[in-house]
Amino acid sequence: MLPKELKMYSYFSFFAFGFYVVILSSALPKVLNDLSIDYLQGGYLFLIGTLGYIAGSIFCTFLAHKTGLKMIAQLGALLLTLGAIGYVFSNDFFKLAIAGFVANAGTGLTEIGVGSLVGTVEKDRAANLLNYVNSFFALGALLGPFVVALFIHWSFVWRSVYVVEAIIALVAFFFSVKMKKPSFVLEEKFNFKAVLDHKIILLNVLIMIYVGYEVGFSAWVSTFLVHVRSVNIPLAAAMSSIFWMGMFVGRYGASYVKMKEKKWLTLVVSFSLFSVVAFMFCADYRLALIFVFLSGLGFASTYPTIQAILAKHAGGKVGNLMGLFVAFVGVGASISDWAIGNVSNAWNIFYGFGLVPLMIAIELSLIVFTTFEN
Repeated sequence: MLPKELKMYSYFSFFAFGFYVVILSSALPKVLNDLSIDYLQGGYLFLIGTLGYIAGSIFCTFLAHKTGLKMIAQLGALLLTLGAIGYVFSNDFFKLAIAGFVANAGTGLTEIGVGSLVGTVEKDRAANLLNYVNSFFALGALLGPFVVALFIHWSFVWRSVYVVEAIIALVAFFFSVKMKKPSFVLEEKFNFKAVLDHKIILLNVLIMIYVGYEVGFSAWVSTFLVHVRSVNIPLAAAMSSIFWMGMFVGRYGASYVKMKEKKWLTLVVSFSLFSVVAFMFCADYRLALIFVFLSGLGFASTYPTIQAILAKHAGGKVGNLMGLFVAFVGVGASISDWAIGNVSNAWNIFYGFGLVPLMIAIELSLIVFTTFEN
């Protein structure tokens, strides 16, 4: 059973994480207009933020065994709080980029802290618990677009949403301070032999591709709806919440599923591919809502399931290997942000968004034709 402080830290930090990641994407059409920037520069905002996420993960890859997992958890919540405050006072591209770098470094550390602690403290139930904890991420992401839509509708500055984010992250920091150091989690020094394990390599590639298409979908779906389906900005922001509703339902439901990891991943990734393609070619935006929800439902448990496999396979090197794992998460997000922004700018957003089902198809092929379970 998870200690109370670890439980509360996990819930609040992942809720804050989920809430944070959708603010900019939900408000992106407004941001592009306010700052007079194009798709490519919007993609760079996401990319620079993701570089912060990678920086946090690289820090853990090499230093997790020295700092300990509790310090990683504290730093994650603190940087997320400071980054959110930075957004509140940012009024140009450069300041937004700095705030995004800091906040995303915090999310990277949070990802590692929660994944490593939960995945090893309750190793036998790692997949179920990580799906449950990740449902709080989905819940935060579900509510975030509604808050953005309401703030815009009430004519508030969209940056003021980050005040809410800072408060939630601060609560997570409070619980991280109260949390006892988990002496029963081994923390071994990083070594390259573990990195070259073929299962570790494959799991890192799988998560890199998955995050690429999840970020691609969630970050650009509002803009796709505005510019391809002519949906107004507040409605498009609220509609993107439907995706996170699917993620929440899917992750909560998956916490009760008992099925071999490979079989489960094959099922949900196949379902994801169908749902995204159907969404893109559905002309009626009301029907498209159903496929947005189904896409979230399909995406939901892929990340926690792959993360749980890693936690079980990593042993005492979990902090370091989880840091490397999250670095690949950042790489996947960076490539996706850059590629979709570039293709959308060169042709149009329909073609840029088309990279999402392409990545899902590659992911499905790797899952079907390779071995990665213990």
